Amino acid sequence: MNTIKVKNQKKLTEIVDIGSCIKIENSNKIFQIIGINCKKSICWIREWPINYDCYKTFTLSINKIKVSAVCSNIRNKK
Repeated sequence: MNTIKVKNQKKLTEIVDIGSCIKIENSNKIFQIIGINCKKSICWIREWPINYDCYKTFTLSINKIKVSAVCSNIRNKK
C-alpha cells in the first residue's frame, strides 16, 4: 500500500473526507473518518463497521493513513 503524503493541507480534503473509509499503518482493519483537523494534521476515526456495543474513537496522524478504502454498506435484508 502507498502512504498518503500531504504536502499541501488544502489537498487533504481531496484525498479523504468525513465519512470516508481508510486503512492505516499496522492494521488490516477498515476505519471511518469522523473528523478532520487540517491545522494539526490529525483526524478522528472509528472502526468500520461500527460495533455499537463497543464504540471507540481515536485520533490519528494523517501521515498514518495508508489508502482510501470502500465502506461496505451494511443493511439488514428482509
